[in-house]
Amino acid sequence: MEATEVETGLPRELGGLSKQERILWSTVRMAVENGFESVAVDDVVERAGVSRSSFYRLFESLEECMFAAYERVINALVAHVTRAFEGPGSWPQRISRALGALLEAYAAEPEVARMATVEVPAAGPESRRRYHDALKRLLPLFREGRAYAEGETLPADTELVAIGGAEAIIFREVVADRTEELPTLLPDILFTVLVPYVGPDAAATEVLRTRSLSPR
Repeated sequence: MEATEVETGLPRELGGLSKQERILWSTVRMAVENGFESVAVDDVVERAGVSRSSFYRLFESLEECMFAAYERVINALVAHVTRAFEGPGSWPQRISRALGALLEAYAAEPEVARMATVEVPAAGPESRRRYHDALKRLLPLFREGRAYAEGETLPADTELVAIGGAEAIIFREVVADRTEELPTLLPDILFTVLVPYVGPDAAATEVLRTRSLSPR
């Protein structure tokens, strides 16, 4: 599948962007192509079409730019997923749409998926903290699942358990270079997300119901 800005929210073309945005998205693309820890200022400014002095007027260091670039990726993905979640339907249907949007975005941009889910968390304590902060931004989408708990009082960390289950499957597939196949695992990931809220039997039923209502 060819990646487009509509599908992923991640621009490939720099035309029309401000100098700062060109630097940030050039940093993203350099990290995607060469690895998060292999990005160099000279490569970024050459790709962005700006001078080193312009770079350092906008960013105090390469590290500051790298984290700002990672934040741009997260902002785009969270907005993309949230748009898919909004709209009519039950919570399982809407969380299925949100997960599907994320998996399709990762499948369209496998290198971005690897940077976001594998390389950044492994780059050091500050990178891991920012990665976990990014995951927490999805918590509001999962909290609505508490209404499906049939009167049960769920643990405070239920949302983190649900997100962690999905994260583990995605990580496994990305590391195995099967990122483009992620959309086919939506039923499995949805089941993993639903189980902490409704249990395995009800989760399996909801997965089947959601699949039957999805566009063919």
